Amino acid sequence: MTNRYEELISAFETKLRKLISEYTILKEQNSLMKVELDRKQTDLMIAHQEILELRKNYDHLQIARNLGASETEKAESRQQITKMVREIDKCLALLDE
Repeated sequence: MTNRYEELISAFETKLRKLISEYTILKEQNSLMKVELDRKQTDLMIAHQEILELRKNYDHLQIARNLGASETEKAESRQQITKMVREIDKCLALLDE
Protein backbone atom coordinates (compact mmCIF):
# COMPACT_ATOMS: atom_id res chain seq x y z
CA MET A 1 0.00 0.00 0.00
CA THR A 2 2.75 2.45 0.82
CA ASN A 3 4.25 1.94 -2.59
CA ARG A 4 0.97 2.97 -4.22
CA TYR A 5 0.79 6.13 -2.09
CA GLU A 6 4.38 6.97 -2.97
CA GLU A 7 3.56 6.62 -6.66
CA LEU A 8 0.53 8.89 -6.27
CA ILE A 9 2.57 11.48 -4.38
CA SER A 10 5.33 11.30 -6.99
CA ALA A 11 2.83 11.75 -9.84
CA PHE A 12 1.23 14.66 -7.97
CA GLU A 13 4.63 16.32 -7.45
CA THR A 14 5.48 15.92 -11.13
CA LYS A 15 2.21 17.45 -12.22
CA LEU A 16 2.59 20.26 -9.70
CA ARG A 17 6.11 21.07 -10.98
CA LYS A 18 4.79 21.13 -14.55
CA LEU A 19 1.93 23.40 -13.53
CA ILE A 20 4.30 25.80 -11.75
CA SER A 21 6.59 25.83 -14.79
CA GLU A 22 3.70 26.61 -17.14
CA TYR A 23 2.48 29.31 -14.76
CA THR A 24 5.92 30.94 -14.79
CA ILE A 25 6.03 30.87 -18.59
CA LEU A 26 2.54 32.39 -18.85
CA LYS A 27 3.44 35.05 -16.32
CA GLU A 28 6.48 36.06 -18.41
CA GLN A 29 4.41 36.11 -21.59
CA ASN A 30 1.81 38.28 -19.87
CA SER A 31 4.50 40.71 -18.80
CA LEU A 32 5.84 40.94 -22.37
CA MET A 33 2.34 41.47 -23.72
CA LYS A 34 1.76 44.31 -21.26
CA VAL A 35 4.95 46.01 -22.45
CA GLU A 36 3.86 45.55 -26.07
CA LEU A 37 0.42 46.96 -25.27
CA ASP A 38 1.98 50.03 -23.66
CA ARG A 39 4.17 50.54 -26.74
CA LYS A 40 1.19 50.22 -29.08
CA GLN A 41 -0.83 52.67 -27.01
CA THR A 42 2.04 55.15 -27.15
CA ASP A 43 2.30 54.69 -30.92
CA LEU A 44 -1.44 55.19 -31.21
CA MET A 45 -1.34 58.41 -29.22
CA ILE A 46 1.53 59.75 -31.35
CA ALA A 47 -0.31 58.83 -34.55
CA HIS A 48 -3.49 60.45 -33.23
CA GLN A 49 -1.61 63.66 -32.46
CA GLU A 50 -0.07 63.63 -35.93
CA ILE A 51 -3.49 63.15 -37.50
CA LEU A 52 -4.89 66.07 -35.54
CA GLU A 53 -1.99 68.26 -36.65
CA LEU A 54 -2.42 67.18 -40.27
CA ARG A 55 -6.14 67.92 -40.13
CA LYS A 56 -5.42 71.38 -38.77
CA ASN A 57 -2.91 71.97 -41.58
CA TYR A 58 -5.44 70.74 -44.11
CA ASP A 59 -8.06 73.14 -42.80
CA HIS A 60 -5.59 76.00 -43.06
CA LEU A 61 -4.78 75.03 -46.63
CA GLN A 62 -8.46 74.90 -47.52
CA ILE A 63 -8.96 78.39 -46.13
CA ALA A 64 -5.96 79.69 -48.06
CA ARG A 65 -7.21 78.04 -51.22
CA ASN A 66 -10.62 79.58 -50.85
CA LEU A 67 -9.12 83.05 -50.53
CA GLY A 68 -8.39 83.10 -54.27
CA ALA A 69 -4.89 81.70 -54.46
CA SER A 70 -3.09 81.65 -57.79
CA GLU A 71 -2.75 78.45 -59.82
CA THR A 72 0.84 78.00 -58.62
CA GLU A 73 -0.25 78.27 -55.00
CA LYS A 74 -3.09 75.85 -55.66
CA ALA A 75 -0.63 73.33 -57.12
CA GLU A 76 1.62 73.72 -54.10
CA SER A 77 -1.39 73.27 -51.82
CA ARG A 78 -2.32 70.06 -53.65
CA GLN A 79 1.22 68.77 -53.20
CA GLN A 80 1.11 69.53 -49.51
CA ILE A 81 -2.25 67.82 -49.15
CA THR A 82 -0.91 64.78 -50.98
CA LYS A 83 2.06 64.74 -48.62
CA MET A 84 -0.29 64.94 -45.61
CA VAL A 85 -2.38 62.07 -46.94
CA ARG A 86 0.79 59.98 -47.24
CA GLU A 87 1.66 60.84 -43.64
CA ILE A 88 -1.80 59.77 -42.51
CA ASP A 89 -1.37 56.50 -44.42
CA LYS A 90 1.95 55.94 -42.65
CA CYS A 91 0.30 56.57 -39.28
CA LEU A 92 -2.45 54.09 -40.10
CA ALA A 93 0.14 51.54 -41.18
CA LEU A 94 1.86 51.94 -37.81
CA LEU A 95 -1.42 51.27 -36.08
CA ASP A 96 -1.89 48.07 -38.06
CA GLU A 97 1.41 46.63 -36.84
